Amino acid sequence: MTTTTLNGCAPIPLAHYLKALGILRLVSEQVDVTARGAWLNDHLSLHSSAGAAALMEFFAHTYRPTAVLAPWNGGSGFFPKDNDEALTAIENGTASRLEPYRAGIAAARQELKRLWSHIEQASRRHGRS
Repeated sequence: MTTTTLNGCAPIPLAHYLKALGILRLVSEQVDVTARGAWLNDHLSLHSSAGAAALMEFFAHTYRPTAVLAPWNGGSGFFPKDNDEALTAIENGTASRLEPYRAGIAAARQELKRLWSHIEQASRRHGRS
């Protein structure tokens, strides 16, 4: 086991605490199921089989992000006036680690198209355009 101190992960403020939990979750799911974390001098002390260099390599090249999408949110990239640069980059990319995101984006686009079709049909039935 290697111990790596993550100076950017502190118990406060809340954003740093949540970042630490996210890192610990990802490392334990995708790198080392025995990974553990503890607070030491207000920093996350990560105990795992991966050292600092391996962790940097993991997050830069092999980390598979959790495919969370919220297409109904404003600015999500799914609507005509939204900035869709990030979604387009993922959709057009070839990295296998982003395949769950590509599948999620495709499913969201298909569902939004279906819902929009229902809205248009209902509007026509009620004499609205």
